[in-house]
Amino acid sequence: MLIKGQQNMDQFKHKKHWQFEHTADKLPADCGIGWLLNNRIKDLATQGITQNLLDFYSFKYRRIPQVQADEFVKLCNLAYDSGFKKLLLCRQGIILRNFIEKSREYWDNQYKDCVIVGHVLDRGEKWWQIHPQCLFLDLEWWVASGRPDLGDKEDGIEWTAPKVGRVETTLGQLGQTYNPTEIWATDETVQVKGKWEGHNLLRVAMEQKKKVGIWDNNLRDGKEYLYGEMMDHYEKLYQVGHDLWDARWYCANTESLETTKKDHICKTVYSTSGGLSPIANAYINNLQEGGTLVAYDIDPIAVHMQWYVSNNWDGKNWSKFVQDYKKESPIIGSRYACESHLHFNDEYLEELGEDFVEWWNTTYKTFNHKFRVLDLMSIIKFKNELKSEMDEDPNKKVFVDVSNAFNYEINSILYSKNIRLKIENDYLDFFKKYPDKFVIRGFDINEVNEDPNFPHLPKLFPWQKV
Repeated sequence: MLIKGQQNMDQFKHKKHWQFEHTADKLPADCGIGWLLNNRIKDLATQGITQNLLDFYSFKYRRIPQVQADEFVKLCNLAYDSGFKKLLLCRQGIILRNFIEKSREYWDNQYKDCVIVGHVLDRGEKWWQIHPQCLFLDLEWWVASGRPDLGDKEDGIEWTAPKVGRVETTLGQLGQTYNPTEIWATDETVQVKGKWEGHNLLRVAMEQKKKVGIWDNNLRDGKEYLYGEMMDHYEKLYQVGHDLWDARWYCANTESLETTKKDHICKTVYSTSGGLSPIANAYINNLQEGGTLVAYDIDPIAVHMQWYVSNNWDGKNWSKFVQDYKKESPIIGSRYACESHLHFNDEYLEELGEDFVEWWNTTYKTFNHKFRVLDLMSIIKFKNELKSEMDEDPNKKVFVDVSNAFNYEINSILYSKNIRLKIENDYLDFFKKYPDKFVIRGFDINEVNEDPNFPHLPKLFPWQKV
């Protein structure tokens, strides 16, 4: 989840406010991301989805310098002219899960001194291919080598190529032999017939006896590619559906949780349902006795878990409580996300101390509890509901926390960045009309999009609106 003020994971044991971070230190020094646009995607719906995904990833990794272009050499030149010494090229159609985060440990080890790392495929008599879905490139080497093109596919062309050495072990599915785990340059040449995409870049590296790396299975599991330009891999689109329909509950919070109580009093609290969020929001924002606490989410599993927590937790030992329920209800438990970070929630509760436990067992029990599946994108309906919750007393607020809903991957698949920015801005205009009525949290993607620290964000891609 993306909230401002992200902190180093190594410092978490000393902090009560934490973030998952998506920062430049996951890549080599002076390395940026280059988005290679893809005008060959054949299905219009797939084209829109892949644009939306680039919108999301560019925002998620906004602390890493980024450029975009629709052609390989143009992209590399732009990256080099922008001060990049290295480039992680990602082609439109990629699904990035935790690939960048996983890659961190490789750069000073397995891929040290590599001028290229990617999907390097043995095409037998037709020589070799580099698929540009995800490609690391040493830009300083590339410039010194004359800025070679990637190399397009050409059938029937006879030419003399460097002979590439390879191990017999392969990646990929059973029976595939074209995914070697390691290759190297040799002193020999071979006569081949045909050229695959990426042949020219690999040729230059092999002729210079440079080290070329291959993404291993661990890193491959951190990403996927939709092959929208081919449409003979249409089954890959299930990866999009997998993300959309994969019910989950964030049992540990991935956004910062405040520990100091506010000065205001709230009549109503609306909160997304990740981890301790509804409970912490009610406690920190002084929801009055008998007030209304609405735990909502787009995901029914998350709403269910808040209902279960509200009716069964004793205010202590969050990790044990959550893990015990997983044993009792393994199907629901299989939908947990961020389970490895449960101890952070325990640390947060320790910070709150016995005052929180007493509040949980007294004031919390008086609330009018509501558990609702609610879509924030249905803005007219939600604004009307918020109006009905306003109190005549300006000292009694309505608190609304949307977490990262406007830059959540699931929403981002369905709604472009243009749409999400507009919806959030409409909410902000609504709250400005009632300055004494609402306290809000999480409505910040317009603000981040305009942050001068991320100058590439507002108009990175041609489909984005300024």
